[in-house]
Amino acid sequence: MSNKCLCPCKPFAVKEYYIPISRTNDWFGAVSYCHSSKMEMAEVLNEAEAELLRETIAEEDSDPDSEFYWIGANDLVRPGRYDWSLTTRPVTYTNWASGEPNNARIEGDDGPMERCVAIEKGTLEWNDFLCKQEKRFVCQRFRND
Repeated sequence: MSNKCLCPCKPFAVKEYYIPISRTNDWFGAVSYCHSSKMEMAEVLNEAEAELLRETIAEEDSDPDSEFYWIGANDLVRPGRYDWSLTTRPVTYTNWASGEPNNARIEGDDGPMERCVAIEKGTLEWNDFLCKQEKRFVCQRFRND
């Protein structure tokens, strides 16, 4: 079997990111939307994929008010350990903003903690937020080539 690659093969070459047009949702709704569209929440596994995501946001972003986009990272299953979507696949690449993740509580000691991750569109730095906040989001799928 010969290698059919005519250019340098990259692990992200078959991954495509999608940002639903003019759609916001909380993190759980974003997961549901991606799955209902035969996709999954975006995973950023390395710097090359982060660059691909940056390019996708630059091309598809039509909302100047959207600063952050949900991705699949969260620590809902095991607080303090970030996994992708609702699986136990560990997050191994990160780009946290300074002081993040901080698992802050918005409503005092009894309020929910920030457990779901969104990326800032300009810097692509990661930040944890309350999962019930409404944000734009990114789905991914793999091409069959």
